[in-house]
Amino acid sequence: MPSCELCGRNMKGAGRNVTIEGADMLVCPQCAAKFGGHTRDPAPRRIHSAPKRPSWIGGPPEPSRAPPTSAPPRAGVKRRPKPRGALLDDMILIEDYAQAIRGARQKRNLNQEELAQKIGERVSTLQGIESGRLKPTKKTIRGLERELEISLLESIGPVPIKSDRAQSGGSPTLGDVVRIKRKKSQKDKAT
Repeated sequence: MPSCELCGRNMKGAGRNVTIEGADMLVCPQCAAKFGGHTRDPAPRRIHSAPKRPSWIGGPPEPSRAPPTSAPPRAGVKRRPKPRGALLDDMILIEDYAQAIRGARQKRNLNQEELAQKIGERVSTLQGIESGRLKPTKKTIRGLERELEISLLESIGPVPIKSDRAQSGGSPTLGDVVRIKRKKSQKDKAT
């Protein structure tokens, strides 16, 4: 026994096919009288029919149409130029960044609120950076350098490789390089 798709009552007979707010529904006579819009033919509804594909999926795939094997080359695609000079990843923050920022800000007669607004940071963050409690992010460093016209980054120089093989004319091994990096990172932690 079918049930009404609107109220859920069990229906005697086939029910009525009506369109309610654009949806075709099988409803009981009471719902059809109360909410019914356009009544369709009273032909019985097929329950086990194949589901319709939504319009946004598109029609069934055409057998004659084969999928492209490779993408056509794009004409006029511009590639990013390789950056010149030192990259931000190859730079480190100077040791006295807090004093440099405070001195440059005072030289330009800016208070912390004005500078924070210009670089897009909170005043509390700028206060932490100027006191040395916080290290600025890359974005903040660029903003500070732009507004204060100072340089807060210095390039990382090449680390001299000292090993027994290098002195004897051979090239350094991977173990030599690992020891050098380990020594460098221990020096960074000490400062």
